[in-house]
Amino acid sequence: MTASENNRDWSRFAHVDIAGAADIIADTVLHTPLAPLASGDARIELRGKLENRQVTGAFKARAACHNIRQLSEAQRSIGVVACSSGNHGKALAWAAQAAGIRATIVMPADAYPNKIQACRDHGASVVLSATRAQAEADCAELVTAGWTLVHPYDAEGTIAGAGTVGLEIAADWPEVEVVIVPIGGGGLAAGTSLALRRALGDAPTILGAEPAGAPTMTRGLAAGAPVTLDEITTQVQGLCPLDAGALNIDVCLATLDGVVLLDDGAIFAAQARLVAGGEVVEPAGAAAAAVVYSELLPAGLLADRDASAPLRVAVVVSGGNPDPAQLEALRQA
Repeated sequence: MTASENNRDWSRFAHVDIAGAADIIADTVLHTPLAPLASGDARIELRGKLENRQVTGAFKARAACHNIRQLSEAQRSIGVVACSSGNHGKALAWAAQAAGIRATIVMPADAYPNKIQACRDHGASVVLSATRAQAEADCAELVTAGWTLVHPYDAEGTIAGAGTVGLEIAADWPEVEVVIVPIGGGGLAAGTSLALRRALGDAPTILGAEPAGAPTMTRGLAAGAPVTLDEITTQVQGLCPLDAGALNIDVCLATLDGVVLLDDGAIFAAQARLVAGGEVVEPAGAAAAAVVYSELLPAGLLADRDASAPLRVAVVVSGGNPDPAQLEALRQA
């Protein structure tokens, strides 16, 4: 995927109201820091958008809060449901609890135990399903029964809420030249890239970072529509839905400059590096930084760059809810 291959008219997504979402959630979520990170390369000035420090430990709080505040009284009276491997579920449980609304989170049984417990700690009922596919099916049954689906990525309200990350990056560092966003279902990538394009136009290069073992957006962009994966081989929970969202693909075709596929080793190594630097980060949260740390930035971006004129790169550190044992192992390594 390159910019020249796609319709770059992002104005057709005017109905995705990111600025409105920012106003709605401003009293609840944090404007997280865009903090300097060691890049390991004098040609790169690196900053991390530290959503691992967000309320509930991930960017998901933004969309969860936004979606909850859009509910009608009838929807509030029945409750909300979502399928999630963890961070969206935790954020939705938190937002629903604060609003006095019932929430049910349907999760694959292999989700991190701490994330399952986090949903329960915020008052949600948790349904554990044998597989991710079964979790989707079980969630759909509850929607049929009248519960309101708060989709983790493929919905206008979710994209708008997640897009407030991009608004903050543009406001805090308008000179940014490259922004890298992790991709699972594509809500964060779609919202962030759309917000950046509205604020900064074509100026920044915007890239997605996706596990090679779950290339949902890569395949979706190639097909122009969601492609359901026959097999998911990545171990990076949080970036491995069965497909990317239809609206997310449509937005990303207009706003992204490309997607970098990463092997799991690169992502886990980036997590270890961020943890060594003092951050609490889960593997999925390190995917964007892995593009830089694994030297996978397109070579042309670094042409003629040096310490006196470094490439200004922002990476979204999307979540900080790792498995506690895995985090402790990294700290002891």
